[in-house]
Amino acid sequence: MCKELIDSGVKLIHFYTLNLEKSVVQILEGLALIDPDIRRPLPWRLAPKRKEDVRPIFWAHRPKSYLQRTATWDEYPNGRWGDSRSPAFGELTDYHLNLHVTKDLGERKGCWGEVINNADDVHAVFVKYLNGQIKKLPWVDQHLQAESEIIKEKLVKLNSYGFLTINSQPAVNGSPSSDEKFGWGPKNGYVYQKAYVEFFVSPELLHKILAVVKNFPSFLYQAVNLKGDTFGNAEHTVTAVTWGVFPGKEIVQPTVVASDSFHYWKDEAFGLWKSQWLALYEEESTSHKVLSSVINSYFLMNIVDNNYINGDIFSIFDQVMKQ
Repeated sequence: MCKELIDSGVKLIHFYTLNLEKSVVQILEGLALIDPDIRRPLPWRLAPKRKEDVRPIFWAHRPKSYLQRTATWDEYPNGRWGDSRSPAFGELTDYHLNLHVTKDLGERKGCWGEVINNADDVHAVFVKYLNGQIKKLPWVDQHLQAESEIIKEKLVKLNSYGFLTINSQPAVNGSPSSDEKFGWGPKNGYVYQKAYVEFFVSPELLHKILAVVKNFPSFLYQAVNLKGDTFGNAEHTVTAVTWGVFPGKEIVQPTVVASDSFHYWKDEAFGLWKSQWLALYEEESTSHKVLSSVINSYFLMNIVDNNYINGDIFSIFDQVMKQ
């Protein structure tokens, strides 16, 4: 209703919060009238009535799905994840997969392709998203985050080659907590993060990465396909990838890469291929066959570079692309 009023020329809308400002803030965010990150006590937005201080990074672009899947948890891991065993994320349902889905099939086809003739057409969709030519992907329902803009050129190169990125962050070594791109938490603090990239990749490119990853001792990685075949050196580990140091507080570690949680996320990530993209095309069409091949053969992979000071997470991809 607010959008209809604004579109029709109304210049002023007055809200009464009745001491419950969260609903009004959500409406204003939905109308793109305020910055959703205007107040960030943590790297992700807090949910009402939840006492959590840590989340796996995998759901960074799908927070509503994460909230729904963990709604029945009685308690949450503490900021240091002393016990890496996390509660079950519940059964994955069509409801989770269809959050934020545009119901207009024509609009989705307009974004992701009227016809998909080959894998290169799939790669091109990811590149269009990075270049701002389309607004969303099945795994990302918003524009590229400001912090990812500084690595955008490298991400475009990766996606053009066939590393289909859906989540990433650059390394940060002690930015002020007030920094517009990276900042979060109380004033006068400093925030840090390790470089991270998550992507879909063909078996051929995966094996090229596996052949050279031994040259990168600071990297932790994990790859899994739809069937559950797994490669990696991070089994049953939890790695903090974002942390902050603030006056008078213990170190806060709110974002982690948890290998066990990755398998829950894998089911959702591959499910989104099917429910949002594959479902647009007739079963016998070329588009359906190409996407089915990608879904059934590609791996979902994440890499963490623990060297947040002098590391270069993109160097492994440079080696592969030079072969």
